[in-house]
Amino acid sequence: MTDAMPRLYDLSPSERLTVRLLRRLSAQWTTGQGTIRHATLLPAPARPRAAHATMALAFHDAFSRMAHLCLPGLAVGTSGTARLTATEQSFLRATAAAQQGRMPEIGTALHRVISRPSVHARFVAAVKMLGAYLASTGYHLPYTRPHLPAEERLVLGGACLLTMSRWHGLDIGTTRVLWPRTKPEHAAS
Repeated sequence: MTDAMPRLYDLSPSERLTVRLLRRLSAQWTTGQGTIRHATLLPAPARPRAAHATMALAFHDAFSRMAHLCLPGLAVGTSGTARLTATEQSFLRATAAAQQGRMPEIGTALHRVISRPSVHARFVAAVKMLGAYLASTGYHLPYTRPHLPAEERLVLGGACLLTMSRWHGLDIGTTRVLWPRTKPEHAAS
């Protein structure tokens, strides 16, 4: 049986950075009693530094609201965890939608994680800031496109199919895959 939860190394570099930022912000909130330390996350250039501070404050506001309502923290992995949680996957979808300007999809992706309206609204704002921060530093998340019509089906080779389909937002069910074949005389015995 295969595992349905993707691993960190199956993601694009932009997605890995997003997951690591989310894990670090969540861990700093839970271990720092609500104080987000800006010194460990600041990038070198001045413009992304301002965007990072804005994004970190938006997450600080969302986590503060969760603490005020006595809600448990986000179900995200620790910094060394290879598997993604369902919460992290929802945040990835929401961040990719934020970078594409698809605002209703942000709320839908985060509603699975946080249904409390006041906390939900703050996390939607934080994810918008996260998408803007990532875009300002040159990281764009792959956005899952809607299903292609039958006449636009794609043909792909079989190598790294799962990873490439995630990076390019392809639906494997509508894609014809060319799996490698060996002739019987060349097959391993």
